[in-house]
Amino acid sequence: MSGTTKFPKPDPKFAYWHGIDRTKIPWYPTIDEDRCIGCKLCFVSCGRNVFDFDEKRKKAVVAKPYNCMVGCSTCATICPSQAISFPDKEIVHKIEREEKILAKIQKKAREKKLKLDLEKIRNQVVESISKARTKASYQIVGHILEQKIFEKLMDAVADCPVDIVDIKINSPSLKGCWNLNAPSMAEFTVVSTEMEDITPCLDKVDEVIDRAGAIVVKKE
Repeated sequence: MSGTTKFPKPDPKFAYWHGIDRTKIPWYPTIDEDRCIGCKLCFVSCGRNVFDFDEKRKKAVVAKPYNCMVGCSTCATICPSQAISFPDKEIVHKIEREEKILAKIQKKAREKKLKLDLEKIRNQVVESISKARTKASYQIVGHILEQKIFEKLMDAVADCPVDIVDIKINSPSLKGCWNLNAPSMAEFTVVSTEMEDITPCLDKVDEVIDRAGAIVVKKE
């Protein structure tokens, strides 16, 4: 492989291609100035700052050729005037054979695959957690005390990984409840004790409330 020194060095992050000095790989675009119409599409599109633009001549220029991704020819593909060309791709294939690139990248490929698999698993876990319902707040009206609703709730969720917290009971009076059949209002929150989905437990809570003849005013 023979390189050239007429071009500036690449940016540090593009200095090597699979361990090979980038300046030793003659892969970069060439601009035919007679064809260039100064549309700036290559200048704007290239994410590696390979191109600059000469405002005086209204022409694109190859400013940092060794920043170019080896094997990439997107700028030539999108050039509307076909002013950009690249060397024969056999240059890249020859380097791949000589430097045994395919053998070198196997470890990188395995590491990338492992990273992608772990990222996929992590995203699945995060999505599962985000969808899981771990808390539900209730506001109910009914004969809370007379029907012993909280005692029944305790029995219903005894085997569930939840607890019932922030309990508030608003009742007109004890005599009002029992003698005058006046309803009471209760607020409470069902929370997971293991950060798991509590939907099956909420079904049990709803069943206790329904059987007690109470009304769920709000559930969120």
